[in-house]
Amino acid sequence: AKVLISSEGVPAVRLHTQGLDFYEPPYFLKRGDPNQKLEVATQSFLRVLMRAPDQEKHWQVPAPAGCRTSYRRRALAQWITDADQGAGALLARVIVNRLWQHHVGRGIVATPSDFGRQGERPTHPELLEWLATDLVQNGWHLKPIHKRMMTSAVYMQTAARDAARDQLDRDNTLFWHRPAVRLEAEVIRDAMLAVSGTLDPAMFGPGTLDPKQRRRSIYFFVKRSQLVPMMILFDAPDALQDISRRSVTTTAPQSLVLMNNAAVRDGAVSFARRIQPAGAAADAVRSAYTIALGRPPSDAELAECVAFIAEQAAAYRADGRSDADELALADFCLMLMSLNEFIYMD
Repeated sequence: AKVLISSEGVPAVRLHTQGLDFYEPPYFLKRGDPNQKLEVATQSFLRVLMRAPDQEKHWQVPAPAGCRTSYRRRALAQWITDADQGAGALLARVIVNRLWQHHVGRGIVATPSDFGRQGERPTHPELLEWLATDLVQNGWHLKPIHKRMMTSAVYMQTAARDAARDQLDRDNTLFWHRPAVRLEAEVIRDAMLAVSGTLDPAMFGPGTLDPKQRRRSIYFFVKRSQLVPMMILFDAPDALQDISRRSVTTTAPQSLVLMNNAAVRDGAVSFARRIQPAGAAADAVRSAYTIALGRPPSDAELAECVAFIAEQAAAYRADGRSDADELALADFCLMLMSLNEFIYMD
């Protein structure tokens, strides 16, 4: 199989192109015209992010003898990750701001792709600097930063609001309460597979376009003509362009897909089998709440759910179904996976 490769030092697969595949050396072109070459364009980086006395030479390394590449990309990578004299300090701020946005719903800098003059000012600049420094000092490992954020007072505080604070900061720019953040489309699907006990934990290997596959949603191929409909409904990006923050919409088809989608129904049936009670239906309700929501049901919820299961089972028996109890329990599980509490971090 032939693959079209665009890289220095690798012979290109020729199509209908004319001339060179790579220009060596590169030139500044007048009005972008390759026939109007100006001076040679040597490698350099943004001056405002170069604090080394020798400028770009600080990161450039001569390519070893016989090497097929120029080592320019190596120099670029070293400059980007140099937190002392290159762009690494800015890179660390951008990373931790994206993580904060993921966990809290809004970044310390509300414009995660624009830290310049046209972007928003950070609401807590000292916190941003501290998190960025901590990331660099811990070897750029992301898991400790995730842990810090998820064990912070900001992440674990209540979602309750009060009128006095609302008057001071209605938009919650200072993070004085915990906003409800909906899970991403991929995570909603993965959570349904997890609670139903059908999630395939296998890692690595090839992806697929099959919407019935049981592995995590990250293993879906992204093909623009064959996107997974359920994830599109929950605002999964179309991969045509990069986005700094996903839109979060609330539409009627989202509720309809949770009630009528065959894959969701199959998950509810598997969930019901997982909690099949040996005795009373109340035991199944308690087990289901613990698995799906991470908490026990209240007394009112328990009574209401037990009554719902009994009513559904009676309706199925009236239709002559021999598996009425199993179907009623699956209906309860479907209801539980459709709750806001299941698809929101609150």
